[in-house]
Amino acid sequence: MEADIVDGAGDPIPITQLMLHHIVFINTGRADQSCDSVTGFDNLDSGFPMRERFMAAGEERQRMVLPDGYGYDPGSSPWAVLYMVMNHKPDANTDAYIRYTMTYDDDPSLTSVTPWWLDVNNCNADPIYNVRGTGDESDENIRVQDFPLTKAPFASTGGRVVAAGGHVHGGAYDLRLSQPACGDRTLFTSEPTWGEAEHPFYTVRPILHEPGPIHMSAFKSETGFPVASGESLRLSSAYDDSQPHTRVMGILIAYVAPDPGVTSSTDSCEEQLPTDVVESTEPPPGRADPVPFEIPLVAEDPDAPGGYVEINHPPGKLQKVKSGTRIRVSDSAVFSKPNVKIHKGDRLEWRFTNTRSNLHNVTLANGPEAIGSPNLSLDETGNPRTFARRFKSPGTYRLFCALHPTLMHERVVVRK
Repeated sequence: MEADIVDGAGDPIPITQLMLHHIVFINTGRADQSCDSVTGFDNLDSGFPMRERFMAAGEERQRMVLPDGYGYDPGSSPWAVLYMVMNHKPDANTDAYIRYTMTYDDDPSLTSVTPWWLDVNNCNADPIYNVRGTGDESDENIRVQDFPLTKAPFASTGGRVVAAGGHVHGGAYDLRLSQPACGDRTLFTSEPTWGEAEHPFYTVRPILHEPGPIHMSAFKSETGFPVASGESLRLSSAYDDSQPHTRVMGILIAYVAPDPGVTSSTDSCEEQLPTDVVESTEPPPGRADPVPFEIPLVAEDPDAPGGYVEINHPPGKLQKVKSGTRIRVSDSAVFSKPNVKIHKGDRLEWRFTNTRSNLHNVTLANGPEAIGSPNLSLDETGNPRTFARRFKSPGTYRLFCALHPTLMHERVVVRK
């Protein structure tokens, strides 16, 4: 199964016009393997149970590819789709469609797999986190999360991971899938391929976020990796920490087939790892290492070529403020203090008075250290929510709202 964004004639739309940033397919009739409830895109309790996430793709266009003899049986429940499209033009595009393509086989002898969603910031509709950026070229940021196999159909039987593929953002090294009960042995490493300098990910304008990989490695195996009921798999998400990376992700979808023969972690650990593991997708030509990249501030300008212009800072003079100063964020899509100067160690607080239908956030475009708030607004009772940051590194922080990157800008200058 795969997905893309196309026009009415079925032709793929180039990312110079529209980018399908990510898409998640959800089976509404089944519980999710790794999550009971979900925090909404607005960073509030959604009130909804998490349903089965069975296929997803990002800029790398990850595909679901299962080995021979296996298939995913979705049953008859409706599907839900969560997707994000980024428009690189100032005009609306009304001739655009999400198209998904799948190969279907009704052979009753196929073994049905269960999707197992592994996410180092799980149970969030927007599962982002930030990599600070230390300035040391050798530094690496690793975030780790364990996931026990406990829900139906694996509450009383073991299984085998027969396929998996990952998703990361700009600055990632890899995703490592390992087995803690077996000495944390590595089962598979999903590695990114980055585009060459002339690839559209690096040449599309305006620049709205750090480019992601053009491919992530995935595997399939008819034998599969054995996992006992109740046993955990571990996902480790590794990023370059020499420079800031905001709103990153570390996600891997594994597909598990039931196997009553795997009764304990002793069984799974004593078994040799399968020898029929193969890459299920071929990487295109590209670069193996993360590519250093700086995001500029970009403002709409109908008189400029392409309808935008890169800016050094928002309009207005630099205003010296005290530590603890509040910056209001409202429906008007502006920061109330767009240019502020503070001392090292001072703290700023953003107060979100915008309505829940008009979310905003605070995100670093470029500067000394990563800043990336959740998407915020008034809470369920109509009270403002806040996001605070103490600035420990001097320098100039250029900020924007990642949901409105051409409209909402702020400059924070931190003096020693």
